[in-house]
Amino acid sequence: MTVDTPVLGEVRSRDELPDEFFALFLDPTRTYSCALWTRPDDTLERAQSAKIDLALAKCDLQAGMTLLDVGCGWGSTMLRAMDTYGVNAIGLTGNRHQYRYVRDRLVDRLIRGRPYGGVRRQDWEEFDRRVDRIVCIGTLEHLHPQRYADFFDFAYRILPDNGVLLVQTVVAPGRDPSDVHQTRSASTDSVFTPGIILPFDRVPPPTGRNPKGVTEYAEDAGFTIAGIRKLGPHYTTTLQNWATALREHRDRAIELAGRDTYNAYISHMTGCADHFRHGHLDVMQFTCIKIGL
Repeated sequence: MTVDTPVLGEVRSRDELPDEFFALFLDPTRTYSCALWTRPDDTLERAQSAKIDLALAKCDLQAGMTLLDVGCGWGSTMLRAMDTYGVNAIGLTGNRHQYRYVRDRLVDRLIRGRPYGGVRRQDWEEFDRRVDRIVCIGTLEHLHPQRYADFFDFAYRILPDNGVLLVQTVVAPGRDPSDVHQTRSASTDSVFTPGIILPFDRVPPPTGRNPKGVTEYAEDAGFTIAGIRKLGPHYTTTLQNWATALREHRDRAIELAGRDTYNAYISHMTGCADHFRHGHLDVMQFTCIKIGL
């Protein structure tokens, strides 16, 4: 694979970075979101699999269903759903590197006669077919809150009665002006912030009306919230593991991405870990059900 030479003194956006850069600190499945640490001796890969299993278990999946993975990344969630539940899966990503990676893995699976899967390089707003379940891990963090209502309306529209939407996203519990002031200082250019795309002062609370919470966005679209699972402390551990791994591959990371990008990722991983550790931020899974009439 040809890698563009990074420009000195420039922080590169996530879409510009090659897959190899992320492989330096992610687990072998390239799962780029908060893991779930269930045992002291868990590896990062085992913890990521536990998080994916937790999310999929809440979706009430049955063989033959179609699962939409909004923001599928490198495909770890949709592939595990296909293997574990025998569902058909469609992944959406806007990243050309992720699209090619997932496409190649799906071609290999098709040759071996595994359940059907597809990946599209498109935004969720362009998706126009009905599905049985939706999983959305980390995608809301890419959106401005003004688009949240549109996203939940979209999900409600394409799901059947009793369909399930599982959303995992970063939230700011108990957010008030002083809390915003505390977290804003840690955020600079949000383009390269790993795991937190929006500036901290735009991260929504889990519930509330001013500012509006994730729960209220879902309920206003018609969903019933069947459960909320907090994972904040697990993100502290996840970010610490990423930062340690990236430091261990410092020279190669700088070669791939440039010194400024490397420093930016290390700074944001460690800074974000502190905010999750102190409870300024949390990450939660919201189980949203479209109750049939």
